[in-house]
Amino acid sequence: MTKRLAMFGIALTILLAALGSSVLVRSDDHYYGGSLQARQHGYEHGYRDGFYNGREDRDRRTKYDFHTDDYKRGDRGYEKYMGDKDDYKKGYREGYQGGYDDAFYSRAARFGQIYGRREPDRYDRDRDDDVYERRGWGYADVAYDTGYRDGLEDGQKDLDHRKSFDPDDHGNYRDSDHGYRDSFGPKDSYRREYRTGYLRGYEDGYGRWRR
Repeated sequence: MTKRLAMFGIALTILLAALGSSVLVRSDDHYYGGSLQARQHGYEHGYRDGFYNGREDRDRRTKYDFHTDDYKRGDRGYEKYMGDKDDYKKGYREGYQGGYDDAFYSRAARFGQIYGRREPDRYDRDRDDDVYERRGWGYADVAYDTGYRDGLEDGQKDLDHRKSFDPDDHGNYRDSDHGYRDSFGPKDSYRREYRTGYLRGYEDGYGRWRR
């Protein structure tokens, strides 16, 4: 009996270790500028687009219909460096419908869940962001997604602390170079995309989407 328990304990330890390893393998979750998996990256883009469209339809009191041209094409924002286009399109459509449903039916937005901060330490996030440079990603998508996540985080904090709506008050927005690498080209171009994403993320984090 004791031997069987010992063997069971060993087997359980091996199983837990395997499960732990499988979680650690998902290092993609730690990249701050957006997922490196085409399907998940498409989902992130699609959710935002679907949510904004669903909010507009709800506010205009039009009928429920997420089958827009963007949904049908499913490739808005896609670039070759993101991976398999079909995977991206699958993810985009899934995210689009999910975002549309959340907004149209006045459900809580899942911005924080989908795009929220993954690493507690800024240094670790910046170090992980080198992967975009190594894989030859374009500056525009990295800048927008990084800015969006930073803005989302700052907007949520300001809302939680009952501060006034003021994205200009944050160093992230003023610097607008988080995640920038020389290989992305002119910093000014990166900063413009970053700020566009930051403002949209800040609005979503602050809850301006509830209007």
